[in-house]
Amino acid sequence: MTFKQFAFNNVKRNTRQYLSYFLSCMFAVTVFFMYAVIVFHPDIQNAEFRDVVQRGILLTEAIIYGFSFLFVLFSTGSFIKSRKKQYGLLTTLGISKSQLNRMLILENTIIGITSIVAGLLLGALLTKLFLMIFSQILGLDQILPFYLSLKAIGITSLLFFIMFEVNSLAVVWTLRTNSIMEVFRGAKGPKKTPKFSWILSLLAIGLIGAGYYLAYISTVVTIFLYMLPILILVIPGTYFLFSQFSIAFIALLKRKKRFYLHKLNLLTISDLSHKLKDNARILFIVTILSAVALTSSGVLYGLFQGVEAEAKRFVPQDATLISKGNSKIDKLEKEINFVESSFKEKDIAFQSNLIRTTQAQMQSENENWNLVWAQIYSYSDYKAIANLHGRNVSFEIDDGEMVISKQEFALPDDNKPPKKLTIKSKNESATLHTKVAKLELNQNIYTTFDIVVSDSIFKQFVQSAASNEVYYNYAMEIPKWKTHADDIEQIFANVDREIAYPDSQPEYYLRMKEGLSYLFFFGIFISVLFFLAAGSILYFRMYQDMDKDLHHYHSIYRIGITDKEMKKIATRQLGFLFFIPFIVAVVHASFAFKALQNMIASSVILPSVMSVSVFFVIHLMNFIFIRNVYTAKLKKVM
Repeated sequence: MTFKQFAFNNVKRNTRQYLSYFLSCMFAVTVFFMYAVIVFHPDIQNAEFRDVVQRGILLTEAIIYGFSFLFVLFSTGSFIKSRKKQYGLLTTLGISKSQLNRMLILENTIIGITSIVAGLLLGALLTKLFLMIFSQILGLDQILPFYLSLKAIGITSLLFFIMFEVNSLAVVWTLRTNSIMEVFRGAKGPKKTPKFSWILSLLAIGLIGAGYYLAYISTVVTIFLYMLPILILVIPGTYFLFSQFSIAFIALLKRKKRFYLHKLNLLTISDLSHKLKDNARILFIVTILSAVALTSSGVLYGLFQGVEAEAKRFVPQDATLISKGNSKIDKLEKEINFVESSFKEKDIAFQSNLIRTTQAQMQSENENWNLVWAQIYSYSDYKAIANLHGRNVSFEIDDGEMVISKQEFALPDDNKPPKKLTIKSKNESATLHTKVAKLELNQNIYTTFDIVVSDSIFKQFVQSAASNEVYYNYAMEIPKWKTHADDIEQIFANVDREIAYPDSQPEYYLRMKEGLSYLFFFGIFISVLFFLAAGSILYFRMYQDMDKDLHHYHSIYRIGITDKEMKKIATRQLGFLFFIPFIVAVVHASFAFKALQNMIASSVILPSVMSVSVFFVIHLMNFIFIRNVYTAKLKKVM
């Protein structure tokens, strides 16, 4: 048997141990390759969105490659620990350091090349489906044809080969300074009684609770202020949760003698505290990776599904044209005629209304409300606009009052105007009591707020208004705007913005959908990669502790535990190690979803449940596979 055959047989004999690592690497290669195919696809080269797609894909590729590098580095370290006894035995039998280094490099090279080849083959098989999904998500007119790029194959192969070889050198460096006895001893070490701190245990709950509270109360304005504090609180809190609180919780369970001594609980719980303490860092990493995967995928999917609701939220009226000044009235009529004739040519049903408004400046001792420009609507005109869009007006108004628009982003921090405000135009002024209501009107680029006053007050202002203080608001109700979104956007794109400023739900909808399509397409595969890596890390840890666990189970088997009870204990302990991080990650993600719900109009319940369900199925399948491998090994000690 040659040295190369010896290295190949080592990989072959450890197939199960390397399987999860191999599949994760293969998936990373597959995703990297498919994204690279899009970059070099000839139809993308001539597309309008080429630059956006290429920048997004390059960023995605960098994240995938960087994460894969760290993942492979961590994985190889785990394999070294789990196989130290083998390396120690080979060393005692006379293998030289250079031969051992060669064997390690060969083994990692074999696994790396196999992962690259398998990943490229799988990527080639899935490329057509990937291009279909890409075309569908981005709303392209036609599906991109199947295409395999030699450049994509070459770049993927070269970068991942370099990654595997660099990690092979890292493996050699790991063993370089270890003595023979250290290598032979492997992962074994003295087992001490797990210790914990009540202060750190309570601190874990406090930190996580504080982070949850900030997420719960965050809004679209405050989330950017709270995001960093939330991470600073939740991440160390999660670490202390596993390294301290979990041990404290097990200690409390042990005090409940009736529960602790019931059936197999004694054997399950007594060893679980050691497992939780030994694996605290791994469980922390797995939880954070899983939480990132769940949160990012759920948030992206929730935003993507809620595009229409967000369009209606930020652009309440289907479509509007706003023109400033009496001097443009003739030109405005031409623009309106162009829009209406274009709608009729495209057979797009609509209703419309043209009203006149005016502007004034608010004056107050409160600096947040002083010298702020507002657009004034009469109560009758506002009611006509609301009725055009099928809405009812929820408030009444008299001559001494005005209603100010409630805007999430424009109002000051306290969100409350003074009880009285003076509105002043060039030739008119009035001091009125203020009320706040949600005025569902499109934004005016010339003013900050919309206000509604009584018809008599409005008449005073509009009759005395200077020419440049008057606005003409043309509003359209389009029952099936989503069906004709592309046509409507094109029509409004041809409106002269010097004469009339257009604003429409279809334009906002298409712009937001396009941006979120890119984010969703680039982010979802990274989320899956993170989650698969989290499962693989648990798999590596199980193999690393396999010899120690088998020795433990062999000991308790000799005192009379049956095969069925042995499997039950092992399944419970594996279940705790697998599903505790997942449950914590789901709770973390749930508060992230709550923060998202505070920011958007559409419900995130269904998208978040679907996202968590998909990842749960993946996690459950991974657990079943690992449990079967684990119990198969367990049979050998019975």
